[in-house]
Amino acid sequence: MRRLISFVAALALMISASITGADAQGRKDVLVVGMATSDLISLDPAKAFEFAGVGLVTQIYDRLLDFPPGKYDVPEASLAESWKVSDDGKTWTFNLRKDAKFHSGNPVTADDVVYSFKRVVTLKDQPSFILTQFGITPDSLKALDTHTVQITLDKQYAGGIFLACLAAGVASVVDSKVVATHETKTDKYPDGDMGLTWLSTNSAGSGSFVLRQWAKNDKVIIDANASHWANVPRVKRVVVKEINEATSRRLQVEKGDIDIAWELFPDQVKALEGSDGLNIAKFPGTTIYYMGINVSAGPLKDKKVRQAIRYAIDYDGIVNNIMGGAAKQISTFIPEGFAGYTDKIHYTQNLEKARSLMKEAGYGDGFEIEMDTGDQTPNPELAQAAQAALAKIGIKVKINQLVSAQLWPKYRAQKHQMIMARWGPDYNDPHTNAQPFADHTAKQLSWRNTYYNDETAALINKAGSEMDQGKRIALYQQANEIIQDDGPYVFLFQPLYQYGVRNNVVGFVPPPTFDLWKLFTVSKN
Repeated sequence: MRRLISFVAALALMISASITGADAQGRKDVLVVGMATSDLISLDPAKAFEFAGVGLVTQIYDRLLDFPPGKYDVPEASLAESWKVSDDGKTWTFNLRKDAKFHSGNPVTADDVVYSFKRVVTLKDQPSFILTQFGITPDSLKALDTHTVQITLDKQYAGGIFLACLAAGVASVVDSKVVATHETKTDKYPDGDMGLTWLSTNSAGSGSFVLRQWAKNDKVIIDANASHWANVPRVKRVVVKEINEATSRRLQVEKGDIDIAWELFPDQVKALEGSDGLNIAKFPGTTIYYMGINVSAGPLKDKKVRQAIRYAIDYDGIVNNIMGGAAKQISTFIPEGFAGYTDKIHYTQNLEKARSLMKEAGYGDGFEIEMDTGDQTPNPELAQAAQAALAKIGIKVKINQLVSAQLWPKYRAQKHQMIMARWGPDYNDPHTNAQPFADHTAKQLSWRNTYYNDETAALINKAGSEMDQGKRIALYQQANEIIQDDGPYVFLFQPLYQYGVRNNVVGFVPPPTFDLWKLFTVSKN
């Protein structure tokens, strides 16, 4: 028995030593990223619509077109090496490269593109509108031959909008042969879910990384695809650790437990200043932080009350105190960096004017209301700042702090009164923000806040088919003026994203949005 115990102990010691040695040796080939991933719901390109999910889909899948790291104005060739459009502007033909392969070893073909897009428009999940807004149906998609795809739209659209959408995460191409073997019949999809259940936690892509493991509420592991046709990663593995608290991310990058601390806030950045072994990478984000107001009933239905709320907010305090200056006030749904952005500010804090508007609306004595907010910094702090500001004009706010899995479904079901939220573009064109914020028919932000304005919806629809860029931008700006006066939002700021990066990390290009996050460029010394 003693010999057996000794043998087991020795074997355990050998195993432990070999694992430790492997970790130590391989650490330079493993990139560890700490970020808030509590919003991660699915890794299926047809379903993923939250920040972390879209960012990971970008690593695993390729698209017909894509934006290269650091260049976000016009999409470039990816799986499609060339394309053309018919004279009537409705039919687009894409020629695929012939050397692209999926992680399974299967070649990427026109049939895979057709299948991928058919999944999106058939499943009709959250991000499907990015394709269906062009009138794409299963019948719109044809494989003319092995490497030629034809997509017919229901009418002419501005080319910049359509091509930018083909570079979005929902347009990722999946391996149709692999996915077809994992179709499941569900209550929602009695004829088969086209792999929706399986792809939630598995992958069938051709991208620079292969999904190895998703341990919910812990980490996601992706491994390098050494056979990628163009963008072979410079590290062998990426581990994305779920660290929802920015302070924890700061401490872990400072100790070297992680290599990149994603999205640090001013307090954390200040604490890291002068630290050995790391630096702060910065990039202006295209995310917009805002308060959403459900205008369906009660005091919030009154335009003057909504204006009073806008005048009550301490924008400077939010930017300088909560965000530590790492943000910029914004009064438009088009972020800086997109065509059509304007730096005009419509509202600054004016409590006297806010109180006057409250009296005119018949609510001089104030009222009580609830505000929902997520649990990720800085949303709780922003909600508290809004609570304090609104109290000064008689509005007593009860804050409901919810996890993402509770917050967003409630918002999408129009069950909120007010919400502290943020919005990130779905693709790199002003239309991606103009439509959700101003067109209720898109069933997104305007609809969620029950703001059914046919005038702004018509302006956005007209802009979507306007081929003249100057005229198109003017339509967006006209809609924005209406939204700023009458709409259901309090636009707060556009953040400056800040990342803590260890000095031995090379080639990290800070992205403005998760959809443009690329890790194949990163290596470690």
